[in-house]
Amino acid sequence: MASTVDSPTDSNNVATDASAVAERATKAKATIDKHESILFKIKLQDATGKHVPVYEVANKTIGFLCAAGRYSACQELATLIDGFLETNPDFVIIYISLDQSAEAFNRTLAAHPRWLAIPFNEPVRTDILNEWQTKGVPCLHVYDPVEHEIVTSWGGSCLRFNAERCMSEWKKGREGVSYLQIVLGWWTYRAPPGVYRDMSDQELVASGFPSQESADTKKNK
Repeated sequence: MASTVDSPTDSNNVATDASAVAERATKAKATIDKHESILFKIKLQDATGKHVPVYEVANKTIGFLCAAGRYSACQELATLIDGFLETNPDFVIIYISLDQSAEAFNRTLAAHPRWLAIPFNEPVRTDILNEWQTKGVPCLHVYDPVEHEIVTSWGGSCLRFNAERCMSEWKKGREGVSYLQIVLGWWTYRAPPGVYRDMSDQELVASGFPSQESADTKKNK
């Protein structure tokens, strides 16, 4: 029968990974460089609109979710995120809204009370989208606030195809999902239970949101 004893190389890799995680965990909040960290360029609020100090998330792994509540793909990813937050207390979501109005933004946040967000009227939202070259939605950028870097922009794929292990991978500075997992995963993937569909402009207006025409009129005044 073949032996199942780990090789010395495997043991060394485990020890190295554990050492790296431990080193990162000992870095104090005060070591965060205000000139490098994106956290000191933004304001945060919770789902009720209350201000949240950035230091409250400074020692967590952060998911910057670029999305708009009206789109079915964003709704589906939001369901995955809410489930992930329940089992990963060291992970936090900061919503970067691409909703068409403040009303739509508030409605999205109300549906996801665990989320934090950059306030809708903050211009830095656009700066972040441009800096991180966010071309479409939804996009989940996973950010390490200690190392001041984006670990991966494949956060959605991580939650779909490697949810049980991606958090530990992110803490090691890894992307959290492989090309192979993504390719094979889409063949068998099933969205979580729920109704996901794009909302039409007519449905948005019927729900009390201003039409795009009226929003454009306000901008031009």
